[in-house]
This record gives sequence, structure tokens and C-alpha cells, in this order.
Amino acid sequence: MNWKNAKRTVIAVPLSAALLATGAGAVSASGGNNADVPEKMAAPTVETPAAQLRADLSQLLSTHFIYQSEVALQAYHKAEEGGPTGDGLEQAQAQLEVNGEQLTAAVKSVYGQEAADAFDKIFDTQYEDSAGYGTAVANGNEEEIAQVKEDLLTVFPTDLGTLLSQATGGNLPKDTAISVLQEHEKDVMQFLDHSIAGDFEAAYAEFNEGYERMFTVGTALSSAIVTQMPEKFENTKAVTPASDLRATFSQLLGAHFYYQTATSVEAYEAAKGEGGEAFEAVSEMQEANAEQMKAAVKSLYGQEAADAFSEIFSTQYEDSEALGEAIANGDTEKVNEITDMLLNTFAVDLGTLLSEATGGELPKETAISVLQQHEQSTIDILNSYAEGDYETVYNTFTEGHALMFTIGQALSGAIVNQNPEKFAAAPGMPETGMGGMADSGNMNWILFTFPLLALAGALVFTRRKALQE
Repeated sequence: MNWKNAKRTVIAVPLSAALLATGAGAVSASGGNNADVPEKMAAPTVETPAAQLRADLSQLLSTHFIYQSEVALQAYHKAEEGGPTGDGLEQAQAQLEVNGEQLTAAVKSVYGQEAADAFDKIFDTQYEDSAGYGTAVANGNEEEIAQVKEDLLTVFPTDLGTLLSQATGGNLPKDTAISVLQEHEKDVMQFLDHSIAGDFEAAYAEFNEGYERMFTVGTALSSAIVTQMPEKFENTKAVTPASDLRATFSQLLGAHFYYQTATSVEAYEAAKGEGGEAFEAVSEMQEANAEQMKAAVKSLYGQEAADAFSEIFSTQYEDSEALGEAIANGDTEKVNEITDMLLNTFAVDLGTLLSEATGGELPKETAISVLQQHEQSTIDILNSYAEGDYETVYNTFTEGHALMFTIGQALSGAIVNQNPEKFAAAPGMPETGMGGMADSGNMNWILFTFPLLALAGALVFTRRKALQE
């Protein structure tokens, strides 16, 4: 299959109205249009044009990082004798190119065709070099490795960093842009280097850092654009307590989805006896992600609530592992049992908890439905992987990853609507730079920027006490 043609079969994640810079009005938490109301007087909301721009850029950039890393690794396997075959390379490349087209469309929508063409020309070399790096390493071609490193670590960051700084009128400092792009490329290369060395713990620690970095870039770039064009974003800010909450949810949920699917696939490979060397590392990353959620519960509601949350949430990632094993073993009865647990027990219970936790701001049926979609995505990815249908694997992953941002938006919106006083705009919020969540500095609302399931843990605790009484 020709991957340049295959890209047309991929379902693209649509850009939002804010990203297209149309100036469409955002509805505040109170239900009115706040376009003509000073932000300090408006009710806090996660759905301002600037917050949407930040979310869209973060989604596109984090998806880009996932597929860039995947392409480098698959290209290595494709060229290396023995071991994994890299059979999904063309399909991963298709997704990477579609993502590049989406980013180019975003540039065009804000800065016009000339800027988009310049961006596209620079960006083409980057994702081509990602595969080239994997191939060169597999072939032991030191001259080619040195050339690709020069392109990825010096030429590409300098060219793109300069373009972005100029496009934003200097609101994104050139040196800062170049530096963070260099770090991004190092993340991709070091993930590959650690993976092929068999040091999967280091590989996925690097992956996790690189994934988080994309949200930092999304925050900085959106802040620079909003600062440059305030009227196009209704004078709203990209960085506020409410948008930080949304960004935090999206980041941790996106990482959760990646590690959940990776754990299932690695468990499948291990049970088949055909690989699965990274199983322990990705499983530990999934648990670490869950520990972040547990820590949030503890910080807000104490140890007992955190323990209750952990007990419930652990069933979900344990079932993800067990599903991989059951499919590998051809145990249809076990597969059906686990599928039912994920779709009709975990999703229903958690959706109910989230709705109750938000006082109904997040409708129960909506919460259950979106969680079922999430679990179905992980199930479909694993089944497609087992069948060798990599096109469906990556199509479903792209959609499933985007769904995590939808959940992040819905949950954060419900919480902000429920507790507007906790998300009132704080003074001195950064507009530019590579800060954002970490630089906002107000502990009262930072405690509320922990991920989605913290509230579920709290409600489990509340229900347990009610039953005891």
C-alpha cells in the first residue's frame, strides 16, 4: 500500500472554530456570550476561544509526538533483521502525514497560505527524517546517522523556531522556540535509542517526558498567538485556572489511553511468546499514571478516599492486561467476560460517579457513553492488532486519543460550572513562554487541576460512608 495515498482513508480530527480564528463566540459558564465582557468579570469557563486554541494545538502536537516516535521505531524494525517486522510502518507514516497536514492547515487558518507553505516545507523534512533515523540506526550507517541528527537537532529546530517566532511577532521568543524543538527531537531519538537497547524503563520515561512537552509547547504557542491577535480570540487568555484544569485532564487522560493500549498489546505479545519485552515498562507507566490520580484524591480528600479510588481504578488497567492475554490464548469466554466488565461495569459505575460528583453538570448518560467509547477503542485496537490490521489500529488510536481531549473538556467544564469561585481568573497569569500549568502558582486552584478520576474516588468514599451509616 502506498502510504501517501493511504492517508486519505484516515479520519482527521477537525480543527475547532477557535483554531480557525473565526472569532466565533464562546459561551460562558453562566450561559451567555462573553465576547463583550471583560474577562475578569466573566464567569470562568473552559470553552473560551483561547482555551480552545490551546487544547487544539496540544492535541495535534501530542498526537504528532506519538506518531513520530512510532514511525522511528517501526522504521528501525523494518530495516533490522530479526525481531519485530515493522509491518505497521506505512500506516503509522500515513497518520503522521495527516497530522502534518492538520498542523499546516492550522498555520494557514491563522497566518495565511504563504506561512502555511513555509511551514509545510520545513515540516516535511522532519517526519521524513524520523523514519530515516530509525533506518540509519538499524543499518549502522554512522554517516547517515550523523546527517539525520544534524537535520533534526540543528536545521529543523532552527528553521521552524525562527518561522514560529517571526509569525508570532516575537511573542514566542526565537531562542526559546529553537531550544524546545531541539528537546522534542531528542525525546524522539532517545526513545528509539533506549528501546533498541532493551532499556524500556528509560525509553518510556523519555516518552512520557516528551509527551508532556507537547502540552508545554501548545500552551506557549497558543499564548503567543492570543497575545498577538487578542481580538480574534475575544480578548480571552490561553492560560487561566479553568484552561489549566482542562489541559491537565487532557494530558493525563491522553497518556492513560496510550499506556492502556500499549499494555494490552504488550500483554498479547508476551502471551503469544512473540515479544512483549516492553510489557513491564508500559504497565508500570500505566500504574504511575494511576498513582498521579490517586495522589490527587489524597491531596483533596485524604488517604481513605485515595485507597477507595485506587481499588476501583486498578480493575480497569488489570482488565486491559488480562484482555491481551485472553485474546492471545483464544479464550473466548474470558474475552467476553472482560469486555463486559470494561463496557458495562467499569464505564457505568464510573460514569455514574462522575455525574454525581459534578452535581449533574456532567449528565450521567453522557459520561457512561463516552467512557464506553473509550473502552471500546482499546478493545478494537487490540483486536485489530491481533488480526494484523494496522490501518484500523492507527485510525482507531487517533480517534481514541482525540476522545480523551473530549472527556477532558467535558469534565473540566462540569467542574468549573460547579465550582466557579475556585477558577476565577488569577492575577499575573503568564501569557507567553514555556510555562503554563507549572507557572500559574495558585495552590488553591492547582489542587483542582488534577485529573478526571479524582472526583470519582471522592464520591466512592462518600458512598461508602453513606452505606455504612
